[in-house]
Amino acid sequence: MQFLPRVVMSTSERVHREFDDRGPEACIDSLTQDLKRNNPEILDMVARCATDLGKPSKILLGFGLFYRALAAECGAEFGTLLHPLPRVSPETRDRLVREIDETGTETFTVACIHDLEANNPELLHLAHSFASAHGDYLGVMQAFALVYRALAVEAMRERSRVH
Repeated sequence: MQFLPRVVMSTSERVHREFDDRGPEACIDSLTQDLKRNNPEILDMVARCATDLGKPSKILLGFGLFYRALAAECGAEFGTLLHPLPRVSPETRDRLVREIDETGTETFTVACIHDLEANNPELLHLAHSFASAHGDYLGVMQAFALVYRALAVEAMRERSRVH
C-alpha cells in the first residue's frame, strides 16, 4: 500500500525549474529552515549522509530535490506549506536503525529501491539520476532509501493512528 504521494514527471520537472529559477542555494536554505522546524530527524539524517558522502552542498541539493518533489506532489508551494509530509519521529528512526542492523544495509537498500520502483518510479528516477552523477552511487542511493523509508514508515504510522 502506498502511503506517500506518487511523484509524476510534471511535478519533478516543476521542482527542477523552481530550483533553477530561485537558485539552488535559496531553495536549500528554505528547505533547511523548514526541516529544522518540521522534520528535524530527516534533516539530521540528510546532514549526516551528506557529510559521510562528501561534497555536502551537492548532496543537500539532491536531497532537496527529492524531498521537495514529494512535498510538491502534495500541493505544497515554496514558502507557504513545505511540510505536508509526515514528521519522522525518533522512534521511527530507531526502528529503521534496528531494521538495518537486522537485515543489513544492502538488503534494506534493495527493498527500498524495489518499493520506489513499484510505487514511485519518477522519484526513483530522480534519485538514480542524481546518484549517477556522484562518485559514490551506492552510498547516495542508500541515503535516498533511508529517507524514503523513514517517511513511508511514519506515514503508515500516522495513517494507522487515524483509523
